[in-house]
Amino acid sequence: MLASLKSRWHRSFAELDSLATKYAPVILCGLLAATTFQKLSLILHTDGGGDLLGADIPKSMMLIAGQNPYASNPWASPYPPLLLATVGSIIRVTSGNIMLTPDTIGLISRNVRMAGVLADAIVALLIFLTLRTRSLPGLSALVPSAVFLALPSISLSPYFWFNNDVLGYPILAGSVLALVRGRYFVGSVLLAVGAIFKIHPILAIPLLFVWLVRRRGTLKSLPIIITTGSILLLGLVVPAILPGYFGSVLGFNLSSGFGGGTSSFTMMNLLYAISPAVLHFSLPTVVENQVWLAATAALFIVALGIVWSRARELNPVDVVVIGLLVWLIPLRQIYTHYLVWAIVPFLMRGRLGQILVVGSLLEFANTMASWSWDLPPDPFPIMATAYGFFATSIVYLFVSLTALVFIVRDVGVTRKQDLRGANRAVLLERYPMPMIRSS
Repeated sequence: MLASLKSRWHRSFAELDSLATKYAPVILCGLLAATTFQKLSLILHTDGGGDLLGADIPKSMMLIAGQNPYASNPWASPYPPLLLATVGSIIRVTSGNIMLTPDTIGLISRNVRMAGVLADAIVALLIFLTLRTRSLPGLSALVPSAVFLALPSISLSPYFWFNNDVLGYPILAGSVLALVRGRYFVGSVLLAVGAIFKIHPILAIPLLFVWLVRRRGTLKSLPIIITTGSILLLGLVVPAILPGYFGSVLGFNLSSGFGGGTSSFTMMNLLYAISPAVLHFSLPTVVENQVWLAATAALFIVALGIVWSRARELNPVDVVVIGLLVWLIPLRQIYTHYLVWAIVPFLMRGRLGQILVVGSLLEFANTMASWSWDLPPDPFPIMATAYGFFATSIVYLFVSLTALVFIVRDVGVTRKQDLRGANRAVLLERYPMPMIRSS
């Protein structure tokens, strides 16, 4: 009975996979149309949130107008200039030379968020193309794009409170697609552009350098390293000539407390709120920063060892995901839209079971986050306290750790398979197959 059910299940799955392979473009277009309509409906009934209206739009318009966005209220938009220039360019293209007034800011916000809808569609297509490039058929190529488009924590939450990270995901996805296709120069350049848009991919770049050197040699990798390093220098260091730039970017990220442990979902909330409340013990800001840097450095060294020793088994998608997770796991601020930077390349691995597990955990973490923000209906008011935020932080940590464990485990499985293949080859060489020869 059980064997019959299992056989029937495998047969049904094979038929479904065959249909998905045959009609994948049609299904993907249908998903794009449905989710785009859903997002546009949401945009028409919301304003985009305070960060977009009160910080990102004004600062971006200042930069496009030739003013220094870091000169006043520097913590309003603590981002590299490329992000502000991108948003400002979208405003200029979609809204013309419109003045920023209380009557026009709603129109500007709507136009920026509509550009985000287009960015989401591009990412879904790039995920699909990457998986097709890796010769993954049917559901393996279609489901990851569907998860990106349909999972509420990824597809809808950023449009209640719009996050400009949405505009950076296509850069990251394009980088991964280029790397998978063997266009290492283009992929590395795009990854560097993603890092100067939003800092999160910064540790993926040196890990990718190590992977390239181990796979292709130093001489072939040197032009990529020089070009990518130059982009990082121009995008992250040269802007220091703008007064207030370092105070804005570094000052914000190295500040203490972030709302006393009730403003984000990082494990650093253990130091911000839990230790002072439970142990009556708090650390100076300098020590908190040292803990964060030490944790990041330790994770990076471990990741560096994995990439160095397992470069032959790793593919560039895994390297990029590992670099992003190493940065995000100990980060002093964590939100859902930060984790999506790692989720996008994780989807491009095409492992359906793993994607469903990590996607479910992300959705659960995002739901807990809405309870922590005390959004109605809120069944657990205690979630709005520092203890609730810390509990949510633990779930966010599980999302990152689960994704990382999946990757490391897959590398170990690949290595064992390679070793079995090598041992089998040795046996065949030692004991050759008998051959029948005609006289």
